[in-house]
Amino acid sequence: MTGFAWYEPGSSLASIKTGLIKAAGDNAEEKAASLATQMVAMFKPGRPDFVAIEQPMRNVVSFKKKRQDFGGEVEEQTINPNALQLSSLAGAAIAIIAAYRIPWECVASSTWRKHFLGMGRSPGFDRAMWKRAAIERCRLLKIEVKNADAAEAVGIAMAGEACQRFKMARAA
Repeated sequence: MTGFAWYEPGSSLASIKTGLIKAAGDNAEEKAASLATQMVAMFKPGRPDFVAIEQPMRNVVSFKKKRQDFGGEVEEQTINPNALQLSSLAGAAIAIIAAYRIPWECVASSTWRKHFLGMGRSPGFDRAMWKRAAIERCRLLKIEVKNADAAEAVGIAMAGEACQRFKMARAA
């Protein structure tokens, strides 16, 4: 699931529209196709002037995981399988955005968090804490969000407005 935010710079923050897209499918390719189809449907009534998406991690981080087997507890090295799909989903989104000739920017998570939350990477913060911080920031700004994915989308949209590509697109 991913969030989205329709944001018109200069308009009231309360006018930001947020929502969720669930990429359906059994594998990365089916999910990418599902995401692309939903984006096309979103763009039919009116396409955005600019799109900012969160940059997927460029590396896959491994970690140790404990599990039980017949011999007892076993520690194994693994990765988050969802991390492998994020580049496929971002690629599908960018392909649709580019096909509509909409300028776009990938915004790193540390960049949008610093812009939106006022802090980049903070020691001790985990994924759940970042999500709660994004929801709280939206509440303070009186922006209605259904969940953390939508709240993070607001942060990404606002950080997108600060990027050079957005400024160039607005000037054109």
